[in-house]
Amino acid sequence: MHHSMPMSQDAIKSMMMSMDLGAADDQFDQRFLNAMIPHHEGAVVMAQDALKKSKRPEIQALARDIIRSQEAEIKQMKQWQQAWYKQ
Repeated sequence: MHHSMPMSQDAIKSMMMSMDLGAADDQFDQRFLNAMIPHHEGAVVMAQDALKKSKRPEIQALARDIIRSQEAEIKQMKQWQQAWYKQ
């Protein structure tokens, strides 16, 4: 039986968008952060699901590492958004 995991609309949008974030203009960094945050949030959701469902210690360890690192990076990127773009 297949169960889909909940993902935010931003996470879905980010995963579906092209890798090309446009020109190397003044807004490039903001577009990069706006794309990467939901991408990382999607990775955290997937890792949380793996942590709950996997019986393999290797997968559980990987999931914990992903959650820890991606959440730290999300926090950093959100701080940059606030400092640089008042988002």
